[in-house]
Amino acid sequence: MSVYAKRESNTGKWVWGGVIGVAVALVLGGIGYYKMNHETLDKETLCPSNGPKGQYVVLIDNTSPFPFTQKAALSQRLKTMVVNEVPEGHLLSVFLLGEKFEQNEKPIFERCNPGQWGDRSQLTATKKFVDRDFNEKFAKPLDAVVRHIPLDEHSKLSPIFQMLQLVGINGFDHANVKGDRKLVIYSDMLANMPDFSMYKNKRHNYAEFAKSPYGRNAQAPGLNGATVTINLLANEQKTPQTNELGNFWAQYFEANGASVEGITAMEGL
Repeated sequence: MSVYAKRESNTGKWVWGGVIGVAVALVLGGIGYYKMNHETLDKETLCPSNGPKGQYVVLIDNTSPFPFTQKAALSQRLKTMVVNEVPEGHLLSVFLLGEKFEQNEKPIFERCNPGQWGDRSQLTATKKFVDRDFNEKFAKPLDAVVRHIPLDEHSKLSPIFQMLQLVGINGFDHANVKGDRKLVIYSDMLANMPDFSMYKNKRHNYAEFAKSPYGRNAQAPGLNGATVTINLLANEQKTPQTNELGNFWAQYFEANGASVEGITAMEGL
């Protein structure tokens, strides 16, 4: 074999070796970049390693019995919210509004949405495991918690303002989420406490309320930046739930740095 042929042969080897080396470097670099930028999920909270990307807080009023149709509507609305509205990586916290607010200061459910198959890159995820995490670790546990809420309570008191303060303190402020804040309420929105009762006072004037000692102490700065959706439940006392009531709450949330996106009546007879 001539010297020229040997050189040509060696050059081919060097070229192929260079191509393979570049390919290996690209693969290793891609793996390294993926590991550096890929968020892992906390085993308990299912939240991204960098923290939740936003937060949904749900407050369920349990101070009056739910009619059968309202129970069904509550279950369906929560399922729709979980499947279609709560984005991947957002924290969902569920609080219960009961007669004794001291016993309901902490959420009864709190986990992040780990994501659904449609939210994931099919190059970095497996449908079987994505569906399993979403259903078995997030959607079904939430449904089980809601199903165990005794929605037939007859309570003498309804501490709405206290629970809104606790939602701010142990919900939004505690999680310290930097993204969107959304508050979803299921309630008749009629506070009833010894010092202030919307059952007795049928006029719902926020300006007068804000000037009262009770109103000054009812502020909830932890709600700042939240958008609020109210699902209005029927009330046992048959107290009229007029536009005046809606205006009262719109002004209350605005005074606390939040905004009401909508108020809709829940089905239930």
